[in-house]
Amino acid sequence: MPPLLVTAAIIRQKNLILITLRPEGSRYAGLWEFPGGKIEENESPEQCLEREIFEELGVRAAVGDVFGSTFHKYPWGNILLLAYNCRLLDGPIRNLGVAEHRWVTSEQLDTYPMLPADLPLIEKLQNLAESASRPSAVEPGAFHKT
Repeated sequence: MPPLLVTAAIIRQKNLILITLRPEGSRYAGLWEFPGGKIEENESPEQCLEREIFEELGVRAAVGDVFGSTFHKYPWGNILLLAYNCRLLDGPIRNLGVAEHRWVTSEQLDTYPMLPADLPLIEKLQNLAESASRPSAVEPGAFHKT
């Protein structure tokens, strides 16, 4: 059986990342995740994210390039998660299909119980933040004409 195709939005503003809490009554209620959801028939991943963000958060979003993908085996079946860089086009965010939302730093992501399929995306976000905070190997002005 092929994996279920799902999407996730990596939405960053300054050094903060948007995460959402799964609502009571849903599978894995009480766990945090990146916004997104199941791709419906005849829907592209980008269309899915635009729809899911609007349904869950009440805002429009622009879907950019692919951030990454993960494959995860849940007890009920396998998923292929496609994550895209996204940008919110309007606001404010409303918790329509989620219990709560938070803007957190990449370092803070470790303090939230996240869906297992999202964990590789968190690692990538943290690695990107680490490399961005490291000083470059060559200091500005290190080269000059003699």
